[in-house]
Amino acid sequence: MKVLTIRQPYVHAILSGLKHYETRSWKTNYRGKLLIHAGAAKLSPELKKLADEYHFTNLQTGVILLECDLTDCILITEDFKQQQSKSEVDFGDWSVGRYAWEIGNIKPINPPIKIKGQLGIWNF
Repeated sequence: MKVLTIRQPYVHAILSGLKHYETRSWKTNYRGKLLIHAGAAKLSPELKKLADEYHFTNLQTGVILLECDLTDCILITEDFKQQQSKSEVDFGDWSVGRYAWEIGNIKPINPPIKIKGQLGIWNF
């Protein structure tokens, strides 16, 4: 199974239904099932402030928290960015020229799977 590591509070935003795209500097041709791993890195002050703004608490890290479908990879343009909700844009780098990976069919994994993450898309 393919896995993508994402920092908190972005994973929590996906679980909460506020985030439907993961923004990356690189595109992928992969489509299909994807596990989402919450990276173990500590929250920066900026991300802590964002988590507090959305009242996110008890953010789990270092675990696989959900399964989803990666359905598309879209080049971010100014028009595409303008179509997104405030919460969507809050939880990503929506700079023109980056890529928005569309995710759907989100299912929490209980209990979470403790595992060390990696860069890029990796195999579980």
